[in-house]
Amino acid sequence: MIDYHIHTKFSKDARQTMDGVCKQAIDMGLKEICITDHWDMNPSGKSFDFDLNYDEYSKEYNRCKKLYGDKINMRKGLEIGLQSHLLDEIEKLLRDKDFDFILGSIHYVNKIDLFGKQFYKNKSKKDAFTEYLNEVYRCISRFDNFDSLGHLDVIRRYCRYDDKDLKLNDYSDTINKILKTLIRKNKSLEANIAAGRFGIGNIQPSEEILKQYVKLGGKKLTLGSDAHTSEQFAIERGKYINILSECGFTHITGYKNRQPYFIPIDELE
Repeated sequence: MIDYHIHTKFSKDARQTMDGVCKQAIDMGLKEICITDHWDMNPSGKSFDFDLNYDEYSKEYNRCKKLYGDKINMRKGLEIGLQSHLLDEIEKLLRDKDFDFILGSIHYVNKIDLFGKQFYKNKSKKDAFTEYLNEVYRCISRFDNFDSLGHLDVIRRYCRYDDKDLKLNDYSDTINKILKTLIRKNKSLEANIAAGRFGIGNIQPSEEILKQYVKLGGKKLTLGSDAHTSEQFAIERGKYINILSECGFTHITGYKNRQPYFIPIDELE
């Protein structure tokens, strides 16, 4: 198995060390991991809600790779928070940085955090979900410096509605635009297996959306646990390979020096 979405203590919301992640991944028999710690600008663009000490992060990654690189393939990654009004600033931030893989995720919409109550106040679910998906489309259509789109339907985790489903038919125009843009730009879509932790199904985005991605011609797919603790990291992953196979995928995508390569699913059983 591989895991391309793992957080360590370099993300302020994570508790596991990079050294501990490497040891656990080896014990679990994983073939490849990518560390993707958070880097999110504050909506003002003048500070950070999720800062990353890039130099210390790089130093620890290099130390761990030297220690464990003969036992597991390690990749140096990043989860960058995209905000449509800050794309130029984000591009400047990344310009001189060295990563194997960049996961682009949307955590703010119109300068408001999706995690809190404010974004959903006085909004119907339809309006909130539409506003979020429009922001996703704006970001990925205007920005190129990422490799995979993280947890496309992440709003389902944090929304304040009893019904958290995001049905393709209800938002098909925007979702199809997002998927087609990824395909046109030769980007990947992430299959995020943290959905079960939030009680929103098996995988994010849903099997319905993953099948639509394949139907439209999408082939590049990264797979990640979105682990912030060792308990979250230790999810049994076999069933997700079956889910992805049923959705029509034959390969999982890995990255080295920002270049994609394909790993047959049947090699990950």
